[in-house]
Amino acid sequence: MSYLEEEKTFNKIIDDLMVLLKNEDSYNQVLSSMCSPPPKIAREIAKIFAAINLGDPGLFPETVKLENEVLAHLADLLHAPSSWTGAITSGGSESNLVGCWAARNWSKENRGIEKGKIIFPESAHVSFEKAADLLNLESEWIPLNDNFQVDIEAVKEAIDYRTVGIVGIAGATGTGVCDDINALSDLALEKNLYLHVDAAHGGTIYPYLKKLGHDVPKYGFENPGVKSVTIDTHKILGSLIPGGSIIFRSEEITKTIIKSITYLSDSSTKQLTITGTRPGTSVIATWVLLKNLGESYILERVKESFEVTKYLTQRLKEIDKIEIAFEPSLNIIGFTCSQMTNEDLVKELLKKGWHLSIYSNWTRIVVMSHVTKEVIDKFINDLEIVLNKEM
Repeated sequence: MSYLEEEKTFNKIIDDLMVLLKNEDSYNQVLSSMCSPPPKIAREIAKIFAAINLGDPGLFPETVKLENEVLAHLADLLHAPSSWTGAITSGGSESNLVGCWAARNWSKENRGIEKGKIIFPESAHVSFEKAADLLNLESEWIPLNDNFQVDIEAVKEAIDYRTVGIVGIAGATGTGVCDDINALSDLALEKNLYLHVDAAHGGTIYPYLKKLGHDVPKYGFENPGVKSVTIDTHKILGSLIPGGSIIFRSEEITKTIIKSITYLSDSSTKQLTITGTRPGTSVIATWVLLKNLGESYILERVKESFEVTKYLTQRLKEIDKIEIAFEPSLNIIGFTCSQMTNEDLVKELLKKGWHLSIYSNWTRIVVMSHVTKEVIDKFINDLEIVLNKEM
């Protein structure tokens, strides 16, 4: 095939894909996602460095250095001690699986538990249900209190000789609420239990909210009972999808799960992740966002997200038929409608192009960086049209 023929074929394929996926490149009316379109520079990085595989670190030593710098930055956000170690993962689901894996194996080695159970709050992400299944762990789900935090007294009652660990959430999927990690930390220390914190969403928000003058919970390694924390880079930070990480308090905690790989270009490779092959693009993009665009970039994203969250909450409160399910603590809003079921409301709004989700017994909206006040005004207008039509 000649160069001109190859170019023509390439252009046709791209044109066909643009038609096929024309409705899947826009987040303009997406109100249900914890992700946002990556900045232009991140998209360019995805194109240029697509061949880099961090699963074979000996081939890409400079990218490994960038990975270590990204992990160090994330560890600092979490107040990790100097003994920390960690890994970039494919996202919160993998990180949570690795955290539960570490909890199971640590408990087997340190407490002799062969077949244990792990304690989750009812607000925990579905990845924990998968993790318990894959790891053959019994799971015990703990109800929430009136503040949508895990009930600490119920956690205490659930702990027995088979308990391998406890999970706390810092920025729950359905509410944005942070559990009382300090109380869970005290329990973990008292009972010699593994405590993993899922801060996939809140981990990159709380530190910047604090810099903006807000009170934030202590959710990381400042709680001495915390052994590992999940923190994502493809959420408020805006890096490439997928992008997650897990940070451990010390390398000692990981010795029961780390695997040595001898067949790669660097025969001394060690892996903490489930995935072997790992794209370098997310790491490179995250490094650029953190180092080049810097703190001002992230602060602006967090600030705007919370201003729009406040604006949307107020606009919803102005509608008689709408009731807010809880006062937002992060950029997640839940509401109900006295006139329609959540399912019917979501279906009607989808007809107008809006993507919302249902969590528990409310309709859920996540205010990410692509959700502006202009988007909210258009949404509220369509919401009122739907409600008036149903009268």
